[in-house]
Amino acid sequence: MLWLHPFIQATALILATYVMYMGINRFRFQHLKQKAAFNWKRHVLLGKMVNWLWLIGWLLGLYMTFTSWGSINLTGGHYVIGTLMVPFIIVSLVTGFILQKPSGKRPGLALTHGVTNGVLYCMALFQSFSGMEVVKLFLLE
Repeated sequence: MLWLHPFIQATALILATYVMYMGINRFRFQHLKQKAAFNWKRHVLLGKMVNWLWLIGWLLGLYMTFTSWGSINLTGGHYVIGTLMVPFIIVSLVTGFILQKPSGKRPGLALTHGVTNGVLYCMALFQSFSGMEVVKLFLLE
């Protein structure tokens, strides 16, 4: 059961890499005036999936660590960064939801959305490395 959390989060990170690639292409096209393909519908769908997978994974991680080990903060930085990701995920979902509605240009909101997701992606990369340490310490003993 404890392997469910790393599996969900690894899946989310793989999808997030693709969504980030699409977002960078959008930025290149919109702001740098470079030619770049951008599949808007796929970006929206997969972006929502990534954010919801991260939230579900966070909740499962909390639940499983508490039920298995009696505490939620045994993993140090992995727990802290995972919890700090939650407000960023909410901002990402809200800004993405607003941006998916057609109503003219909103470069400030799009920039907020992109920066938020860039920070989230970096946090998720940290989580993958710290998560490997957690797996070594607690699951592979």
